[in-house]
Amino acid sequence: MAAQQKRMLKAPTSKLGKIDIVLKALLRQDDAWTLLPQETRETLYSLLPEPQDGDPPHDPDVHPLKTHYKPYIEEELRRWQEDLKDGREVKKWREEAMQAGKDRAEGKFDEWKEMQREEYWGKPEEQENVEGGVKNERNEENGEAIEVRDSQDEDSGEAGGIN
Repeated sequence: MAAQQKRMLKAPTSKLGKIDIVLKALLRQDDAWTLLPQETRETLYSLLPEPQDGDPPHDPDVHPLKTHYKPYIEEELRRWQEDLKDGREVKKWREEAMQAGKDRAEGKFDEWKEMQREEYWGKPEEQENVEGGVKNERNEENGEAIEVRDSQDEDSGEAGGIN
């Protein structure tokens, strides 16, 4: 791909990110589809969901913007233009995003997420004791911890009591 083409498709200042209406109108033109090689049209159709039962099969000779896929394609085009304007198409941003995804999968942000959760929601309460049916809650009036027993209390024979 030539440097000018690469810049047009990836640079945040690209004109493609600024010509929303013109770009959609351009892509709707029959020539925009028919001038593509057959292999490219097949590849583009392969990116779309498989047809549902009762729907006609993909036809690379039919412009996809003239099918029921039109609103979905236009929405993805809008998102791509936003990403382009926001700099998410440049190589550096994509590499950083891939690394961040790997770091999240490896749990590198778990401690930070837990701190944020505690800051917003408060300290976690004791988990429900499944064996005894005991769940710790807070008294709404004074905030003191209380135990709520969902099963029959073994000592007193009372069901669902609060201790």
